[in-house]
Amino acid sequence: MSKFRLKVISVPIIIFLIIIGSSMINSNATATFVTDIYLFIAKYFGAFIQITCLIFLVGIVYLAFSKTGRIKFGGKDAKAELSTWAYWTIALCAGIGTGIMFWGPIEPLLFTYQVPQGVDLEPGSASAIQFAMAKSFTHWAFTPYALYTLCGIAIAYAVYNMKMPNTVSSGMTLFYGEKFLKSKWKDIVDIIALIAICSGLAGGFGNGLLQLGSGVEMLFGIPSGPVVWILLAICITVIYTISSVSGLQKGIKFLSDKNTWIFIIFMLIVVIAGPTRYIIDLTTQGFVHYVNNIFESAVFLSPGNTDMWPEWWDTFYLADWLSFSPLIGLFLARISYGRTIREFILINLIAPGMFAVLWFGTFGGFSLNLQLTGAFDMMNYINTAGFDGVMLKVAEFLPLGNIIQPLIILTVMLSYVTMADSMTSSISVMSLKDSNVKEAPISIKVFWGTLMGALAVIFVTAGGIEGVKTLLAIFGLPVLIVMIMLFAGIFKRLVFDENYSFEEIASKGDNQMQSYSKGTIPSRTEDIQKEFEG
Repeated sequence: MSKFRLKVISVPIIIFLIIIGSSMINSNATATFVTDIYLFIAKYFGAFIQITCLIFLVGIVYLAFSKTGRIKFGGKDAKAELSTWAYWTIALCAGIGTGIMFWGPIEPLLFTYQVPQGVDLEPGSASAIQFAMAKSFTHWAFTPYALYTLCGIAIAYAVYNMKMPNTVSSGMTLFYGEKFLKSKWKDIVDIIALIAICSGLAGGFGNGLLQLGSGVEMLFGIPSGPVVWILLAICITVIYTISSVSGLQKGIKFLSDKNTWIFIIFMLIVVIAGPTRYIIDLTTQGFVHYVNNIFESAVFLSPGNTDMWPEWWDTFYLADWLSFSPLIGLFLARISYGRTIREFILINLIAPGMFAVLWFGTFGGFSLNLQLTGAFDMMNYINTAGFDGVMLKVAEFLPLGNIIQPLIILTVMLSYVTMADSMTSSISVMSLKDSNVKEAPISIKVFWGTLMGALAVIFVTAGGIEGVKTLLAIFGLPVLIVMIMLFAGIFKRLVFDENYSFEEIASKGDNQMQSYSKGTIPSRTEDIQKEFEG
């Protein structure tokens, strides 16, 4: 046990034991207590959270097209370990999980017909559809990936260019310097990140079990319940633990590739077999509307209204994404050696963000078309049957729907496996005192994989899933404070101070570059500096 960071590991385990125990005693009281804490944060810090995340998005996009974008992780001679395709598929799947499979056909339809207070739009109108599409893109496209990318840039630069340990806390050295890793705050930062991601994995896994259980019941008539959840959890846990144990180049790379191809094929089937023209036009117009109104869509507080829409949608989503960001950023950093900051942003933010736009445009457009044409009353189905079986119901209106439906269940499982796989690997590395290893020992991977599966089953069967989901959102605020420091460190060191060397820049004149700090550039490199700044 001497090789493990016991303080960092023990805190989240103790917190989860408390949540499990209280949920078994009184799950409603536990969920209410945790919810009250979240609502306090959302009420008084909601504006701060939304505005700060918008600043992060704008700042990261700026970095991509600034000269800072040419900095390469590991220096100019560093070579990427993954192909661009493999790099993108891993990044895409690590940040999605089961989310888009669940919400793709739901959010655009739901927001079109359940317009929040403070928005003067007729439910079901063309304007309401544009509002709904913009909200779906806000929740799932560029903002969450900007948060992951922000953490990834800070950690990757600290690890590969400053030779810091492979932990979330290392990203703080861009602002505070190496002395931060010798302070007590180092463990606190890593503990916050670990609690947040454990909550996310357990909560997401629990939701996945409920969704998969409903799917099994719809297709095979087997009642969804504890036995089905346990069997599904065992299956998923075994798969993602084996994948994580097999390492990045085998398990994660293989699963991400197959998962992405399934996503693409599934989306193409819907576009071709569905209302093709409507889907293309809706996606295009919705995206343009989103870009034109990105600031308005990103900050929605609905002052004076009582429906709590911003608290339970916009702010809750951001708190969710924030909680996932440090560990996803750590994982993205691990696979980004040899990439420039510009490549990192384009592949980890722009590309998956555009994929999410296409996905929600496709499935949202399909479900909206079913509703608007009268082919099927999707809103009535949602109101009576709930959200869990919506994607399976959508498949009934596609060619070979009886074949596609089991594939949907398989894809939901695979989606969670690929996300949990990458997160288990990151958690395992952070658990070690020697965090510079590429892969953690098998024992620690098996421990975390099994623990997350067991927690999900316990939370679902004990009725505590809502409590742990909200616990994830609560930790969004302390994670946000950490991320402000990461963001400030990136801009302070790499943009304002330009505290890096020419040996870190990917350019044609790499072999001539000389190390420099702002204001101390040797005269013999003035021509190189001018070329770089141009």
